[in-house]
Amino acid sequence: MNVCLTRWAIGTVIACAIFALVTGAVTKAQRLSGFDLAIVEVDGTRTVLGRLPLSVFAPRLSPDGKRIAFETRDRSGPDGARLWIAELSDLAGRRPVANPVGPVDWAPIWSLDGERLVFIVSSERGDAIYSRRADGSGTPEHLIDARSAEGWMPGGKQMRFLTLKEEGGNRDYDISLFDMSSRTVTPLVGSPGSAQHSSAVSPDGRWLAYTSNETGRYELWLEPLPRTGMRYQVTRDGGSHPLWLPDGRSLYFDRGQQMFQLKLNLSAPTSSADPTSLPIKGFAQGEYRRQFELMPNGRQFLMLFPVAAQ
Repeated sequence: MNVCLTRWAIGTVIACAIFALVTGAVTKAQRLSGFDLAIVEVDGTRTVLGRLPLSVFAPRLSPDGKRIAFETRDRSGPDGARLWIAELSDLAGRRPVANPVGPVDWAPIWSLDGERLVFIVSSERGDAIYSRRADGSGTPEHLIDARSAEGWMPGGKQMRFLTLKEEGGNRDYDISLFDMSSRTVTPLVGSPGSAQHSSAVSPDGRWLAYTSNETGRYELWLEPLPRTGMRYQVTRDGGSHPLWLPDGRSLYFDRGQQMFQLKLNLSAPTSSADPTSLPIKGFAQGEYRRQFELMPNGRQFLMLFPVAAQ
């Protein structure tokens, strides 16, 4: 499936109305009316929670698994370019986060206590990461001028975030740490001229998984924490957007709009078994920001599925 929802440009809507839907070996270009947000079991069983607009991108699940935060990037449409929060039990009751910080607020993640959102503010000055209360009250806090927050280290005292260098059409993403108390930055993962992103920390805090295209295509990599300088490539046929299972011994990831599970040999990561394909296909996902989430039980995904216009 070729997805036209792969990139967002500042101040524009990249969520286009043409999507390639694959049914068996037949591909048809269809005009979309929106997305179904669904909980998907590992066996592929899908429970649709409700419909969201076409301009929705990358919902993020609250730590208690009851709410989502997401962006819409439709500056000229009814939803605008803003952040939203919705209860999973009442998507129709979604509400915008009050008092936006800039012309475009996007890419939210939750604080570990579920009280705050951390997100990008894009303006003529560039991109900056801000934090604010999820209910929109209080004064937003500027954290750092950077591309995007990805997640937290155990305990929530350090935030993983992305930096971006663009040159000659190449998008060079690196991963760094921002200390919330000292405001200091520590580079974490980087390889010049390539993209590293979609980082995920194991439940015990001992491993960092991420995506890198340094080999010429996206593969999954592991590094021990604290860092030792060792890096391990754990896929050979492509892979992106890793998420840890609760046992800390396996990863879920996607490849070509299909989900896989990879059982790891953490004593010798490069000798891990071949990944197992899961019967989950057809969800929205592009090259960069992960669009799916793992429910707290580790056995279900939260995913967007395109809905063709009638």
